[in-house]
Amino acid sequence: MSQKLVIHNEVVKVKGRVKVITIKKDEFQKFLQLRKLRILDKEYEALMPPIDSLQKNTIDVNGLATIIQQNTGMTLDITSGFITSSPAQIILTTSGGNVTLSYNNGISPNSQGVTVYMQVFQESSNYTFQYYYIAFDTTNSSYSVSELELYASVYGTSLARIAYASSSFTKTSDSYLFITWLIEFQNIPPYLVPFTPIFQNNVNVYTTDDLTNPDYYTVYFNNNNCNFTCGGDCPSVNLNSFIVNVQNNTIILEFPVTVPLQGTTSDIQLLLCIHQNFNNMPNISAHTSTKLAPPVSGGIFYAVIATIEIIYQVS
Repeated sequence: MSQKLVIHNEVVKVKGRVKVITIKKDEFQKFLQLRKLRILDKEYEALMPPIDSLQKNTIDVNGLATIIQQNTGMTLDITSGFITSSPAQIILTTSGGNVTLSYNNGISPNSQGVTVYMQVFQESSNYTFQYYYIAFDTTNSSYSVSELELYASVYGTSLARIAYASSSFTKTSDSYLFITWLIEFQNIPPYLVPFTPIFQNNVNVYTTDDLTNPDYYTVYFNNNNCNFTCGGDCPSVNLNSFIVNVQNNTIILEFPVTVPLQGTTSDIQLLLCIHQNFNNMPNISAHTSTKLAPPVSGGIFYAVIATIEIIYQVS
């Protein structure tokens, strides 16, 4: 018996917005504002440009799929090795060639860079991850720009383009440039958090391993003759393989799982249990369950084949 099982409550939505601002040098001190940001119940302050009136960008579906594929491989301990990569870059296309603004953990005079601030909210039990990429050029350089590209990475993944935007502006030698770029993952159910990329950020929120309470991603099948709970004795299998597909503006992450069962049962229930440890954020444990169609009547031995599907919708 084969079932394709979709277990998401809501599609995870990925959105991006961007804003470019140039100011005169003497406006620098009054331009930046100290803002309060949150990681769930913890508050911190960040020096940022204005974040209102951001305009829609284009999410690079293929680049984001690369990040999701590498992140999932590390999450399930399938991928060996660890890539050391810059947290972020913003590339400006100019008539004289590209200008690359690379990661810098703070804004300062006579410098170029990109800094990354993170926010995490939980509303109606679902999570929202926000990333503010703040690019700046406070040097005397001058150039005219026609396009912006945002590159990002998760801890241990390579740098990949996740968004781009057309933008026509000129930075002069007597002005400063600031770019505010917001990337959001919205409507994330708790059991999908481990499979949603956490980009490298200034607050050092990232996933960790705890040998006393290891990460787990386990699927249990109820045969009506077991304790159907996380950590119970029902037939189970760990998530240990996955497939990433790109279809138009969606990224589909699939986990095929198979477990052999003996005996007959009126129906089959599936339970997905996850636990994820974090640095600078509370650990998350969650589960979700669903019912599969009943097996063939009178069956004695059969294998349940299900595909857990996660959809990331880009807009």
